[in-house]
Amino acid sequence: MEYNKILEKIKSNEAAVGLNLALNSPHLIEFFGSLGFDWVFIDCEHGSMTDSEAENMIRAAELYGMASVVRVPGNEPHIILKMLDAGAKGIVVPHVDTVEDAIKARDAAKYPPLGKRGSNYGTGRYNNYGSLIKNTKEYYDFANKNTILFALIESEESVENIDDILEIEGIDATWLGPSDMALSMGLPDKDHVKEHLDLVVKKTIERKKIAAATHSGPDQFDEYKHFFNLGAKVLSITSLSLLKESALNWQKKIRQLK
Repeated sequence: MEYNKILEKIKSNEAAVGLNLALNSPHLIEFFGSLGFDWVFIDCEHGSMTDSEAENMIRAAELYGMASVVRVPGNEPHIILKMLDAGAKGIVVPHVDTVEDAIKARDAAKYPPLGKRGSNYGTGRYNNYGSLIKNTKEYYDFANKNTILFALIESEESVENIDDILEIEGIDATWLGPSDMALSMGLPDKDHVKEHLDLVVKKTIERKKIAAATHSGPDQFDEYKHFFNLGAKVLSITSLSLLKESALNWQKKIRQLK
């Protein structure tokens, strides 16, 4: 039952620096872990990972003390439970548009009395198969506090309902989904979408909850700085963005050789 590295960073008022990965590659997680990343976003919504592959990704993160955050493919209790039992320190639930969506996610991710998560007290990876647990109630309390439940805010409807969504105890954090939000709004100009994103972060911080921002390119430092200054301390970038920029820069320089 390792403490969540993301929570450690936030407590110290530091950025929790993460990496988004939609490829089944424990090796890449180990590689970026060796470079000092704090956490990894394992994308099982748009990625092609099976449950077993996602579990191995979580294992790889643990080797370097990285927190593993899994985006599940849907707001379904059995899917959320599997990833938590596999050892995920956080769950991102897509399309949390309403209070009902938020309650359903909370009930799946949190143990009673807060939620309805089923117990794997002595058989799950998250609790070291029960070997280190001395007090049952202390374990359940620790798991509820140490597991971050992110509501993915990615539609105009979710922004309209953000106050009510944040009222739900057990929704620990919000995650911004700018691309889907823009689609839901009919692809308006970026400034209009940005106003909605900023509003979500501000309201999240006002409620003393965790705000996350991601998907910016490696050259968009000003955007990261903007969200950090608003209070979003959980920041990440897609692994392919980093690899793409490095690959293109190297290739360009080599092709210029005469």
